Amino acid sequence: MDSQWKRFWETGLFPSLEFSLSLSIGYVLSLFFYVAGSELALIDRTDTAYPVLQILLVISFSAGFIYRKYKQTLPAGLAIALLVAAVIQIFWFFRANSAEFLIDYIFSFEFVLLSGILSAFSVGIYGGSLRDFRFLSFALGVTVFTFYSLFEPNQNYSMKVLLGVLYIFLSFYFISTFVQRSPYSSKFYKIRSKIGKHPLFAPFYRSALSLLISYCILHIYFQPGPKIPLILSISFSVIFGRVLSLLGGLKKETKAVFFIGRVALLFAFFFFIYQTYWSSFFIALCIITGSIVGFFKPNKTPYKEYLFIGLETSIYLCLSFLLYFWNLPTGLRTILTLLFVPVLIYPYLMQKHIIRTPRLLMLVIATFIVLIFFSPPTIRTNSPFSKKEIFDPIPFATTNIAFNEEDFIFYKSVLPFKSNPFLPKRSEIKGKTVVLGLSSNQSQIISYIERLSQEQHPFMILTTRNKSNQFHHINALSLLNRKSYWNFDIYYPSYMESKIGFASTLPNDWKLKYFNEKLDNSTAQEVVTVLDSVLKYSSGDLRKDALEIKHLYYESFSEYARFYHNIKQNKLALDSIAIARKFEPPKPDLLRIAFNSLKFTTPESEYIPILEDLSSDPEFQEFAWNSLIPMFESLRDWNRALSTMSALEKYYRSRNQIEQANELELARVRLFINQENWKEVEPLISVRIRENPDSVIWERLKNEVIEKKDSLRRLSVRPDVREARIQ
Repeated sequence: MDSQWKRFWETGLFPSLEFSLSLSIGYVLSLFFYVAGSELALIDRTDTAYPVLQILLVISFSAGFIYRKYKQTLPAGLAIALLVAAVIQIFWFFRANSAEFLIDYIFSFEFVLLSGILSAFSVGIYGGSLRDFRFLSFALGVTVFTFYSLFEPNQNYSMKVLLGVLYIFLSFYFISTFVQRSPYSSKFYKIRSKIGKHPLFAPFYRSALSLLISYCILHIYFQPGPKIPLILSISFSVIFGRVLSLLGGLKKETKAVFFIGRVALLFAFFFFIYQTYWSSFFIALCIITGSIVGFFKPNKTPYKEYLFIGLETSIYLCLSFLLYFWNLPTGLRTILTLLFVPVLIYPYLMQKHIIRTPRLLMLVIATFIVLIFFSPPTIRTNSPFSKKEIFDPIPFATTNIAFNEEDFIFYKSVLPFKSNPFLPKRSEIKGKTVVLGLSSNQSQIISYIERLSQEQHPFMILTTRNKSNQFHHINALSLLNRKSYWNFDIYYPSYMESKIGFASTLPNDWKLKYFNEKLDNSTAQEVVTVLDSVLKYSSGDLRKDALEIKHLYYESFSEYARFYHNIKQNKLALDSIAIARKFEPPKPDLLRIAFNSLKFTTPESEYIPILEDLSSDPEFQEFAWNSLIPMFESLRDWNRALSTMSALEKYYRSRNQIEQANELELARVRLFINQENWKEVEPLISVRIRENPDSVIWERLKNEVIEKKDSLRRLSVRPDVREARIQ
């Protein structure tokens, strides 16, 4: 080949291909992590398989990265094996299967695990081959994606498609290793820096990189979801630092660069220590550490350095999680946090080229940063329950299905049973019927029910049709059978046809159709009105069926009350009881729930009927009457307030609780005075004064009555004064 063409071949074609390949992989890999953030948020992280997957991915990537980092050429056998594996995985990704990664994770975890290991190892192999020229183009691809994503935030891509595209690019890389046996780009595009050769600067790269990696892991763990600001700040700062290191003027200022590096690393350490949820100052921390990594990156890094970086990162993570999950006193937590200091300073303490004073100064300043600025991370709490998690109660007892937690497993269901926050795994649904809701993540549920249908597994979807919360059906439901009930529907596959129907206690003849026409799409109050009308004007079987329907409605709403009470949602439990009591008088178990819920709920006028129910039970009478009295007074319902006071006073006297009875009698007298009811109050005060002639309280009440009557008499004599007083 002519030397001119050879020069073009070596300096033009392959470097251009490497640049394009690195730029594309950086872009696609960033897009993959962006989409993966929303996908992985839907995986149950309490599952033991998930941390196993994470650990194996990290180990596989590290193995591939370290192997390729210190292996100048990739063996042909390994390249062919990875190329064949990539082709097989591309075929699997694009074949007619579930479009959602989450479904493959649930039903095909073994294959996902193997595919993940191969993927991480292949990406590690590529990452370890990055040289300065290729690294900058890769980081540029990451930056290009993050800028693009700021203007186009809705990245509606399938993660499996992205994996397929990524494997296509990696396949090009493996193929290029056969054509290009020697790294031409390293000959003609050696971007080397004198800063990267100086032994004084090696500790900055190591400490900053371990700090950056550990922080990114913590941030991703505690803040799940897409990480556009995180990716953008790191990619941009690494490129900025790497380009800055190539400036000729800075290469001569060794002392100034060393001083700036120390200050920057201490600032990064300050931002890392001053974390509560590892989310504050995260942009500043990423920019500083990313710039240090790019600026001080050595031209050649021994493999032992990466082993030390992995060890330091592990110590950072272990200490962080220990401080987070172990609720220690603040003093002990601060002492434990001091262990961060030797991990950060160790590379400097072992550096012979640095004199003793700067090393000790770094140690002292880092210690002071911990003692003064350490912000202990707060232990996470479960997110508060939201009423959106369950729709308005439905009369599910009208079905012939005996819902329970032994035979059924629930995911975001409208039923009053404990629901999984994540789609149930294969091991959890074995021997159980799956009950699904359609409140969110509909695309995942579509893929999920398609897989369940393939395996002939029993499942059903309950949707509500209440007037205040209309549900827009999705296309996937058209593939299922539907059974309509009063105010809700059940969708189910054809192989469950014989298991779905109305309750066996309900009629199968024309009477059911009669009630269907009256009760369908009706509110609870409308149902009560219809059934009461049937009971009033009908007889025989129609009346009997109306009573049975009222009982089924009562049982349904009672179950909601029990469910809300068990999860400490007292107001929702009372709301359910308020509906249930419209159909039947509350039974003792429901009264007990009402009593327990009212103790932790602010009294409201809508709960007066429930309190009146409680007052009919001797066990709850005292509590109910004491709660009703101030509510009647606030509503200015004096007659009911007085009658309740009288009942409560008799209750106290019958149990020889004289002190409480006397206090209640005084309250009743005050109420009479406010009403200006002299006919009742004067005889009562006279009797009590005769019984207790030395009583200061009753004497004061007597004088108060006299003064108030005189005041009213004067006002009646002078109407002008009365009008002025009113004004």
